[in-house]
Amino acid sequence: MSLLLTERLIQRQLNHWNRMRAFLHEHPQPDDRAGPRGPVITVSRLAGSGGRDLATALASRLGLDLQDHSLIATIAGDHELEHSIVAQLDERTVSQTRLWVQGILQRRLFMRDDFHQSLVRVVTTLAARGGVVFLGRGANLILQERADLRVRVVASTRHRVDRLCARANLSRAEARAVLDETDARRERFVREVFHVEPGSPENYDLVLNSDRMDLDTMVDHVLLALAHSATAAEAALQQQG
Repeated sequence: MSLLLTERLIQRQLNHWNRMRAFLHEHPQPDDRAGPRGPVITVSRLAGSGGRDLATALASRLGLDLQDHSLIATIAGDHELEHSIVAQLDERTVSQTRLWVQGILQRRLFMRDDFHQSLVRVVTTLAARGGVVFLGRGANLILQERADLRVRVVASTRHRVDRLCARANLSRAEARAVLDETDARRERFVREVFHVEPGSPENYDLVLNSDRMDLDTMVDHVLLALAHSATAAEAALQQQG
């Protein structure tokens, strides 16, 4: 497929997304089936695979907020920041978000400590606002079907080592050690908090291998998948109307 044709398809599908948002504005739903008020994308990745670059590019291309794991952790650990975010929601959205959080916590009784419950509240509140790209921190597992698209970026160890060596000026042995430690830490977080196996394909809508795709190609694939999802949602809402 030519790049020009791909770009036309992406633009056409994104126009569908914009029409869906206009439809939702003109026909508010009686419950929370309408979803967030803007695309919500989660990006998970192997260390050094280019997931951060993808999340940053998507946020820039679509005009979305980027929330990475460090920002989310900061907010979850600061109740004043958390409350300030909740205060930006209207009353109806706050009520829906609270019910959503209660449902998550009831299904996942292992989230008993204050920090991880706060993490769930922060991610769900940010998602309720809409228009956000989440990088890491298990957002795909917290949001599940509430996210418009859950993406995972992978790559071979060799290519990940190459990228880290070039970016951080490390030897291959040093880069491999950093990658192994980072992957192990992220996998431990997912296993301990969510009790699922990291990288399980059923927890993602789209898996991209950056060995075979450059950043622009990965962005195009995400936009096409996102727009296809929006088109399907638009058709469903029109049937309801």
